[in-house]
Amino acid sequence: MATYKSLSASLNWPTGQPPSRTTTLITGTLSAEGSILIPHFTNTTFEAQTPVILISFRHTYNHYMHIMRKMGVHTNRHNLQFVNALAKGDFSNLPPATRPHFTLNEWPEFFQWLSEQKPSMVILDGVCGLLDVGHNVDSVLQFIGSCQRIVEEKAKDEYAALVVNVFLDEFSELLVRSLVRRAHFLFSFEGLASGASSGVSGQLTVVPGHLFCQLQKAFSPALLHYRVSDTSVQFFSPGQSNTVL
Repeated sequence: MATYKSLSASLNWPTGQPPSRTTTLITGTLSAEGSILIPHFTNTTFEAQTPVILISFRHTYNHYMHIMRKMGVHTNRHNLQFVNALAKGDFSNLPPATRPHFTLNEWPEFFQWLSEQKPSMVILDGVCGLLDVGHNVDSVLQFIGSCQRIVEEKAKDEYAALVVNVFLDEFSELLVRSLVRRAHFLFSFEGLASGASSGVSGQLTVVPGHLFCQLQKAFSPALLHYRVSDTSVQFFSPGQSNTVL
């Protein structure tokens, strides 16, 4: 996972993790996927001996396991708990190695389950998918807000943080604007303004969210280019695509 070190250095996050008791919002587009940060945040959290809870509205457990293995992230059912929010049903017939730890059917049951887990990094991937199945923006914000409160309560004694990855388009724009006001950090992935490049996949802008002022810490916004390959992601300063910092 060494290719992410330049990102951590640019943010002055020695462990690569966001500070405890914070919410980090990641936005991406069709041409610039924000989900490439999930292996990074997962791995740095493992290195800190903290578990991860991944709640996905987009993909199956196998999808993430396949990606993380290629990226060199070593996971098991003890350090990574997977919540299936993509499809309802009975998954008890699946092999134990690929079976979700929890399936999100009724929200109160899920919040009860989440509150019973150890302090963790909680990652919501594709939560804007709730809009596609009929929930309005206020309902999605209530769901995320409940996750936020549980994580903050867990973070009183040990490390816990919330990461929310959403797809930004005209249908989710209102949700994203509302989430920025509820986040401490915003990671915004987008394509290059100059167009496609064989050596650069896109650019990442990192700025404080509206809640950052609560932290009373210094933070320098960052603008980085990045290149995605089959087994790694390289971040670098604009104009230095041939150098892995």
